[in-house]
Parts: sequence; C-alpha cells; structure tokens
Amino acid sequence: MSKIYDDPKYNAAFDRCIDVMTKLMLKYGNQVLERHQMAAPVSLQEQPGTEQSSSFADAA
Repeated sequence: MSKIYDDPKYNAAFDRCIDVMTKLMLKYGNQVLERHQMAAPVSLQEQPGTEQSSSFADAA
C-alpha cells in the first residue's frame, strides 16, 4: 500500500481509486484514444499557412 496521506483510511481509499482508474484505462483506453484521434481537429503543424516557426524565431 502506498503512503500518500497520513490517515491509513485515506491511503486505502486512494489505492482503491487508483486500482479502479487503472482497470478502466486498461479496459476502455484504446477505444477512447481511437475516438479522440478520429474527432481531433487538424493540428497546427498540418494546417497550411500557419506561421508557427516564425513566432518561435521572434521569441529568441
């Protein structure tokens, strides 16, 4: 068991929460990533006409 909180009851609750989140990520993680990639808009690097590199040159 990890020691995040001083109260053992809170540590046990935290560990249970992490266990549940891990199980959910293992079970549904790929589906969420696939949906996110399909629904994601085109990134700035892929859009024509953006001047992303010039803004970094001005900052230097």
